[in-house]
Amino acid sequence: MRAILYWAMPFVVTVFLHAFENPNSAGWEDSTAATKFEPDLYAFQNGLGFGTAAEEANFLKQNGYAGVCQVFDKGDALANRIDAYEKVNLRVGSVYLNVNDTPILENTVKPLANRDAIIELTVQKMSPKTVEAIRQTASMAEKLNIRVALYPHHGNAIATMPQAIELVRKVGHSNLGIMFNLCHFLKNEKPETLQSALTQAAPHLFSLSTAGADKQGTNWGQLIKTLDQGTFPQTELFGILKTLNYKGDVALQCYGVKGDKKQNLKTCMTAWRAIVSNVNSN
Repeated sequence: MRAILYWAMPFVVTVFLHAFENPNSAGWEDSTAATKFEPDLYAFQNGLGFGTAAEEANFLKQNGYAGVCQVFDKGDALANRIDAYEKVNLRVGSVYLNVNDTPILENTVKPLANRDAIIELTVQKMSPKTVEAIRQTASMAEKLNIRVALYPHHGNAIATMPQAIELVRKVGHSNLGIMFNLCHFLKNEKPETLQSALTQAAPHLFSLSTAGADKQGTNWGQLIKTLDQGTFPQTELFGILKTLNYKGDVALQCYGVKGDKKQNLKTCMTAWRAIVSNVNSN
């Protein structure tokens, strides 16, 4: 009997370890882990402005944000902001730049190299050189391990999701994608096309921004509010993204929001946690 046990022991250990390596093979189902939707939330730089970079980073850290996005710094100033944020284990997730017919220079964004960061790229005007300028920008950024996302912006040559998708296809570079921005979407497109727009953009969707908004809003005061306000159902947006298996970050648009900036950020984080909870409970 003892000889049989000694002979069988390696087999038992192998099966036991395999069950931990592949829980479903042992009949385990961790459906919660597979479907949980919980992206990190970042604040746009336009929601800050109440202290030094270090003070802002500390505040965001204390209130549950993952870092800052859409910063306007370049070169050394960008490096200094990154340093301040990384000291408290937060990220500078993206910079905000425009390209028309001249590619973005490497030195402008180099401090973001190898940090899983994004260049949010607006296109104010299109010229015969624009497609190649974007292609060169995407290639430059790829060498630094930085992604590039077209940022559809009201009033620009690239203002809608279909325009951004078309330009991504024209450029034809794997390092170029799209950033969805709720306020600009509602300003330029019909709310009922939301699911179609996100589904078509999904293969190229690198990032996303949101804010409290009125579904039929027409001005920025109606389209950019704290996240607890507005008639637009945030759970609809994030429910679609969950279905599409979106794995990117989410940024909070704060342009022109009135009131105390610190309190606004606290209010938005509370609302964000409720939104995520509601999405995951459905």
